[in-house]
Amino acid sequence: MGLDFAQKAARGYRKGLDRSRIELGTPTLFTQQPDCVARAYAATVHKGQTLTSGDKLGVRIDGAQVVALRGLTPVATFNNPPAELRDALVASHGVACGTVQDTHDIARTAEITVC
Repeated sequence: MGLDFAQKAARGYRKGLDRSRIELGTPTLFTQQPDCVARAYAATVHKGQTLTSGDKLGVRIDGAQVVALRGLTPVATFNNPPAELRDALVASHGVACGTVQDTHDIARTAEITVC
């Protein structure tokens, strides 16, 4: 009666590591998910062209310039494109996709992110 009774009456022993293992396996362990935000580049909008936020554009190297295109029509030119943008375009065969993030009508500029 002594040993059987002690085993039945005692609380079960569970390791602390085993209790936390389930918590470690949950996808919401880290409350802030890392995010990646593309860098926006300033571009001068050509005369007669209008851009709105969310427009999808093609971006390509055109000689010494980097140009944003809507279809086959150039709509904006990047002002002094940084070397990292030119290198990224060269690595993707001179063409990439871009999205208009914001426009500044008075200055005739647009902020375009390149994917």
